[in-house]
Amino acid sequence: MNNKIDLQTIADELDFDLEDVQMLVEVFLSEAKKNLDNLKKAVDTNNLEDIFRYAHSIKGSASNLTLQEISNTAKEMEDNARKNTLFDYKTTFETLKQFIDNIKI
Repeated sequence: MNNKIDLQTIADELDFDLEDVQMLVEVFLSEAKKNLDNLKKAVDTNNLEDIFRYAHSIKGSASNLTLQEISNTAKEMEDNARKNTLFDYKTTFETLKQFIDNIKI
């Protein structure tokens, strides 16, 4: 899995300069990795409130950058945590982590 991000497409869609989008993606990756660390702890302890919180943060940031695969996966975790439903958070977390870890700029 190699998620090469097309910065120019994102820049065009958001009507931003290419350099600004590159900076925003770098900030996103830095923050997403911190949120992933916290999300992993929440998943490991089945803390639905924290799963909701960190998945929500990742979802919003990814959506702002039009990173739909990441946003949709985080939304799935967020929605299930909000509803307090039985859900395979661990597998979905691993998928989300792979999407983020494999982003190439």
